[in-house]
Amino acid sequence: MSELRIMIDGVPVPDGDAARVLLDDGLVRGDGVFEGMRQYGRRVRTAEAHLDRMERSCAAIALPFDRPLIAAELARFTGLTRGDDCAIRLMLTRGGQRIFREEPIPPHADSWALMAVEHRISPLLMESKTLSYAANMQANRLARAAGFDEALMVRAGDRVVLEGPTSSFCWIEGDDVVFPPLSTGILDSLTRRLVVEAVPVREREVPVEGLAGATGAMLVSTVLESRPVRAVGDIAIPTDGARLAEVRRALSEITLARLG
Repeated sequence: MSELRIMIDGVPVPDGDAARVLLDDGLVRGDGVFEGMRQYGRRVRTAEAHLDRMERSCAAIALPFDRPLIAAELARFTGLTRGDDCAIRLMLTRGGQRIFREEPIPPHADSWALMAVEHRISPLLMESKTLSYAANMQANRLARAAGFDEALMVRAGDRVVLEGPTSSFCWIEGDDVVFPPLSTGILDSLTRRLVVEAVPVREREVPVEGLAGATGAMLVSTVLESRPVRAVGDIAIPTDGARLAEVRRALSEITLARLG
């Protein structure tokens, strides 16, 4: 099987050779930004919105962003990937490297059980997708070591629901779709934005124990699209509700409508 494709500074990397990656400060210190995208039939969903967010992330950490160049390289890379349908990770480092990496769409269970993991969001990095994701990855390692599928990060101290390590979280209260407020410091997820476009939503802070009355819940992200959540810790959440199915269907429909 052919290896997944990588392109660095506009040059495709030969199969099995990633030696062109330089260990600059961006990689050594996690000083840079990234975006995770998904393409369907070589069409990237909401490509301009991803570049908008990357530009905001770069501004937040004073990193130069050559949008015309990066947009052109993204368009080129979509024609180089091994798969027509795949994830694309774009990384920009402090040393100036532009790294595109093709990634497979991972298989997922029909529903997930989450473990609440306390976390504090750095005020300096709020709403930015930087390469500094060590805390997010550690949250998932802790959850999986405890027998869960994924972590749900909650605010240290009051255990207010925040987000998944690589996804947004929402739940259903009756017919209402509810997200944590962006003011908590969570990422302004592009897939969350699509949900907001597709169905009426509201925001509120809730401690994780307050999910006991939820009639549905799901994680949403560019790569995942949506995944129903069957439990958070020992709180069971239904996955067969009509409203949850409606919201997931609406997200699928607007995702197809937003392909570039």
